[in-house]
Amino acid sequence: MSAPQFPQKNISWKAISRISLVVVSLWAIVTMKGCWQQIPPASVGIKFNAQSGISNKLIRPQLTFVGMLERLIIYPTSMKNASYVRGQNEGERKGDDSIQACTIEGATLPVDVTVAWHVDPAEATTAFQNFGTEDLGYIQANFIRYIATYGVNAVSGRSSIFDLTAKERQQFGPQVKAFIQPIMNEYGLTVDEVYIGEVYPAAEVLAKVQERVSKRNEFELSKVNLEKARIDAKTMMTNAERDAEVNRLKAQQGEKAVQLRKIELRKMALDKWDGKPPMIGDGTVPFTDIPIR
Repeated sequence: MSAPQFPQKNISWKAISRISLVVVSLWAIVTMKGCWQQIPPASVGIKFNAQSGISNKLIRPQLTFVGMLERLIIYPTSMKNASYVRGQNEGERKGDDSIQACTIEGATLPVDVTVAWHVDPAEATTAFQNFGTEDLGYIQANFIRYIATYGVNAVSGRSSIFDLTAKERQQFGPQVKAFIQPIMNEYGLTVDEVYIGEVYPAAEVLAKVQERVSKRNEFELSKVNLEKARIDAKTMMTNAERDAEVNRLKAQQGEKAVQLRKIELRKMALDKWDGKPPMIGDGTVPFTDIPIR
């Protein structure tokens, strides 16, 4: 007995086309879902195609289509602050997150540092070429931190403890900015400012600083006293010269007064003389050198 024969159904090409269309439509719906992304204001976007390796820079705020093999990296262009401070819950990390700065004497001083930075729209492509798909949080935590540490120590290594703890430290921040700016520019990042907060010297370091401040104040006081002594000496010399001139003038006046008195007495004697030569004397007419004959 032979096996039963079942009738075969022929599937038409029209049905196959319909099924293919449905599958393609479903795939398109799945792949299209969530592919429109927004570039917010004050941001720049880099759309990267993993297959072609081509990246496009999108500056203005807009909605852009991101394909299945594409990725949109958004860089906010507003200023960000990377703070590395000692205070609890004030910086990026909990606990003491200050930068340890080494001085020319070999001392280590914890320093509160804040680096203000941003991504310039014109340099977004450079930033993408250096950091790829990493976001700004990663860049700040793993790049800005180490550049700031490097810059702070490069400057503090040429400075003394007194320079970093006294009022001269106002130049510390601008010097660090000038040092790290070229480095960050190479990576497509712009430094807006470097702020130096508190400097925390150890007790023995603080004692040395206070001692140096005291010695410096004594030195400045000595300079003031020396200048005062120089002025006093010059004043005394001026007064002495003045007194000597006054005495000289008085002496001249005294000699003239004596001469005038002699002339006055001689005139008085002439007024009293009767014109007769004296019986005694040197043989000359009185008040003259004429001999009496």
